Amino acid sequence: MARIIKKNTLESAKYNKSIIIPITSEKKMFEARLEQGQILKKLVDSIKDLVSKVNIDVDASGMSLQAMDSSHVALVALKLKEDGFSKFRADKPMTLGLDIGNLSKIMKCAGNDDIITMKAEEDPSTITFLFESNSKYPTAL
Repeated sequence: MARIIKKNTLESAKYNKSIIIPITSEKKMFEARLEQGQILKKLVDSIKDLVSKVNIDVDASGMSLQAMDSSHVALVALKLKEDGFSKFRADKPMTLGLDIGNLSKIMKCAGNDDIITMKAEEDPSTITFLFESNSKYPTAL
């Protein structure tokens, strides 16, 4: 069991007390940060016409997917190793089911120079995409 010691600022000013908050369980999660976001944008754009839905398998070694097109002629196989990311964390193996058409629309929001971070909590029913730009001019979506 881990413990966090956090000082309550109002109480510590008067009585110098601290609050101990026990943590019973840590959430397992997946996080991958790709410094060159255009790589993921190009990958999604290149497979969107072949497959419509994919399952991305995430584990400690990286991300992988295999999918057949609707006529069962073409096989898309992709492996992104964990050392290709600037930050990669996969606490447990999980499968992320994604619609490539919707993912392609999301990727259009990212610029070519953006840093893309993907996150999923223990329940992989939701995935979060974070686009970071080094531009001088911020853009709100």
